[in-house]
Amino acid sequence: MAYVRDPGEEGGEVAAAPGHPDLVAFHHDGRTARATIARLSRAGVDGSDIEILGPIEVVTAGRYGDRQTDKGSSLALGWLMLRGLLIGMVPGAVFGAVLLGVTAGVSAPVVWAGAGGGAFFGAAVGALASLLLAPTMVSSWERTFSPLVPGAVAVGVRCGDARAARRAERVLRVSGAHTIRQVPDLDDVPEGPLDPADLDPMTRPDR
Repeated sequence: MAYVRDPGEEGGEVAAAPGHPDLVAFHHDGRTARATIARLSRAGVDGSDIEILGPIEVVTAGRYGDRQTDKGSSLALGWLMLRGLLIGMVPGAVFGAVLLGVTAGVSAPVVWAGAGGGAFFGAAVGALASLLLAPTMVSSWERTFSPLVPGAVAVGVRCGDARAARRAERVLRVSGAHTIRQVPDLDDVPEGPLDPADLDPMTRPDR
């Protein structure tokens, strides 16, 4: 947190400059919270600024919980990679067939060779792009795959300034969150289950 100094004083720090309020979005379950975290990550919100608030994991899960978390996140990443592979394969095949047909003449072997090479290239690009868009560096995203206690899942977003708050607000408005609240600082949020009624309603960020 930045500190400000009174211009009329020669002394040291006198007050801490207030930061922008942080946002808290409440979700019905871990799946919708996971989708919101992925949206925030794709929108450019840093992974360290996204947190799941409160002890939501089943404390008795033990090693089973760790295996469940690893399995769920691995399957999700595998599906993203497969989807990107399939999405990139078709346009890559078409582009490769057309390009090689134009440069080497139109014939069945040439078209098939171009389609095969283009499909391979497009699949590689699509798979890589899907992995780059996945929120793999967001620890809160992985936590949503662990066995969770019944109840709401609260996702907190740190907002350093009004611009960051507007960006987070745009994402949260169209996400699966059923309630959005604001707090002065996520670090001051008490441990344990959170009730939206105990937090302030979200106000429009300063323009």
